[in-house]
Amino acid sequence: MKPLAGCRVLDLGIITAGAATAAVLADFGAEVIKVESPSYRDPFRRWLSNRPDDAVEDLPPFFRATNRGKAGLSVDLKHPRGREVFLRLVARSDIVVENFRRGVLAKLQLDYATLRATNPNLILASISSQGESGPEARYVSYGSTLEAVGGLAWTTGYAGGAPTVSGVDLNYPDQVVALFASAMIVTAWRARQQGKGGAHLDLSQRELTGYLSGEAFVAAGAGLDVRPSGNAQAPHFLQDCFRTADGKWLAMTVEPAQRATLAALLGIDTIGEWVALRPLEEAQRVLNANGIAAAAALNGRQVLEREGQVWKDALQRLPDGTLVKGFAMQFEREPMTVARDAPVVGADTVEVLQRVAGLSTREIDDLAAEGVIEIAARKRC
Repeated sequence: MKPLAGCRVLDLGIITAGAATAAVLADFGAEVIKVESPSYRDPFRRWLSNRPDDAVEDLPPFFRATNRGKAGLSVDLKHPRGREVFLRLVARSDIVVENFRRGVLAKLQLDYATLRATNPNLILASISSQGESGPEARYVSYGSTLEAVGGLAWTTGYAGGAPTVSGVDLNYPDQVVALFASAMIVTAWRARQQGKGGAHLDLSQRELTGYLSGEAFVAAGAGLDVRPSGNAQAPHFLQDCFRTADGKWLAMTVEPAQRATLAALLGIDTIGEWVALRPLEEAQRVLNANGIAAAAALNGRQVLEREGQVWKDALQRLPDGTLVKGFAMQFEREPMTVARDAPVVGADTVEVLQRVAGLSTREIDDLAAEGVIEIAARKRC
């Protein structure tokens, strides 16, 4: 049995941090209901990085990656009746995940005290940039500012250059928090099963980013000269990427003890010249055969082409063959699968309100007529 079998999650998460965390919970066996609003949808539905402005669709790749495996509900939490509906769902659920700006839940009158009064055993996972408290808790932030203030950007880039952030298409703090947050949620769920009640989990991405860069802080505090150095990095004799004869890139790392081996291979050539005269596969084969770490620097398409070679579970296919984000881990006895695509807006509004909230058809029709809920066209009949 998967660790969250029998668990119901209300997912208020948007973009990556919250939504990706809830996706992992779905992988772990939970029923996850993605909650959006008729007036505010997950911005990832219109995430157009590196795509033409007219390439708008309801389920772009980034949204699919963080929302596959979920049901979709659209209800206006700012409306009194919408708030009432949500609290009915809270009473019949186990976990709420959110990554709004601090203060948003309080404005919606859905803070932890209110949710706990509705469901004393509820687990609320609040994923935020700076955490629930502190002088900067309500500051606006993005992955770039988190990487900067957490020290991560200071350790990347090239010597003499500016601090370097991972960028919106990676957004490293958001990616890693999904794994740490899901682990904390599973821990809280297990504690609840042992009779220890609900909990409010305060998960700070800034704290996590600082933790991931902690070794560099300790080294700097000890007086060591820690600074970005590009691909080169002590104590390696050589570490860099080189263009091969067939226009590809080869990454390699050479230890000091391997200098003689490398010199024997190169003769009078430099490593750049030697690699440039050989196709990627030949250069890699020769270096690997001599105990030198070397690998192709793959682009996205090349990674996809190496399914079963460099990855197996990282990506998954939906029943129709569409590729979506897969799993960072896998269960041997009951392997995780992605059973359904991400939902269109309001895809399961009627079904969720009937089955979970216990609303009648007439009540649902009244809410729809008032604009409190949104029902996907394909679900109206």
